[in-house]
Amino acid sequence: MKKVVMGLIAAILFFSAGLSAADSKPLTLFSFGKAEDLQCLQVDGGMKESMKTELSAENCTTGKNCLKVTFPDDSWAEVLFVKFPADWSGYNALKMDIFNPSVLSVGILFQGADADAGFAKDAPFGDREKRVSSGGMLKPGKNTLVFPLAYDKPFDLKHVKMWSLSNVSRPKGLALYIDNIRLESVKPEDLE
Repeated sequence: MKKVVMGLIAAILFFSAGLSAADSKPLTLFSFGKAEDLQCLQVDGGMKESMKTELSAENCTTGKNCLKVTFPDDSWAEVLFVKFPADWSGYNALKMDIFNPSVLSVGILFQGADADAGFAKDAPFGDREKRVSSGGMLKPGKNTLVFPLAYDKPFDLKHVKMWSLSNVSRPKGLALYIDNIRLESVKPEDLE
C-alpha cells in the first residue's frame, strides 16, 4: 500500500510539474492604462534627453492607451522598465504588441538583467556585459514580438531586475506604439 501511495504522489507531482509551465496563464506586465504606468520607465542612452515617452490613444491593442516612444535621431537610446513582477520563472516568452507607423522595417533589441547583473552606482542599470539580449524586426504596421527567455549565459528568471527596449535601426523621428507587454508560455516552435 505504501508503494502505491508513494507512486501515486510521484505521478501527481510529475504530472503537475509538466503542466505548470505549459498551463501558466499570461501575466500582463504593462498595458499603459493610466499615467502612473509611465513611472515604471526610465530612459538611458546618448540622447536620452530628446527621447520622449507618453501615453497615446492611437494604435492600442488593449484598453484606451498605449505607450508611445519617440526615439531621438541618429543616436542610440533605450527605454528601461524597472518596476514589474520579478519572478518570470513560469514563462518562456516575453511578448508585446508594437505598431510601427514607418514605411520601413525597424530593428529592435530586448535586453534583460537579473539581480546578479552588476548593479552599482556607476552602473545603475547593470553591467551591459552581464545582460542577456534578443533582437527582432518590426515590419510596418502591427507587430507582435516574441522574445524567448532562454539564453546562452546565466539569467535568473526568478529575480529579473530590469529589462529594456531599444531601436537598432531607425528612420528619422521614429515613434513606436507599444502595448500589452506580457509573459506567456508558448510552444517551442512558436519561439523560432
